[in-house]
Amino acid sequence: MDKTRAALTSIASVAGAAMIGAQFGPQRPREATWYEALRKPSYTPSGSTIGFAWGVLETLLAVTGYRLLTRPDSPARGTALASWGATLAGLAGYPAMFFGAKKLGPSATVAAGMCAATTATAAAASQVDEVAAVSMSPLVLWTMFAVLLSEEVWRRN
Repeated sequence: MDKTRAALTSIASVAGAAMIGAQFGPQRPREATWYEALRKPSYTPSGSTIGFAWGVLETLLAVTGYRLLTRPDSPARGTALASWGATLAGLAGYPAMFFGAKKLGPSATVAAGMCAATTATAAAASQVDEVAAVSMSPLVLWTMFAVLLSEEVWRRN
């Protein structure tokens, strides 16, 4: 894929997933009230920290997609792109499950699935493009933390 098309595809894919997820997020007053009432652990990041982190993580996710889309076709690239797509599904799906449906247990499962997808993306990308693999690493760590946090919120509520 040429670089311009790859950049547009990657940016649009990440932005689209983020916009779908944002339809259910805590920036909506009803969801914010519900979220504030939940019993959460002391290590829960503030809303501004989460917002900043996701801005960085989504940028890195777009970099990963771009890098993968511009590499030669191979089985590892196919696996990395499929896992990248699953990561995008989690980016859209987690807020819908957690904030929209208010299903704490299933949302912890979605977080675990997204963690698996990010890890698979990084692992497969490491065989295709080192920058793509490194760009996924912060999201792997963040989703590990998200699984821990989601499970703990579910347990407490």
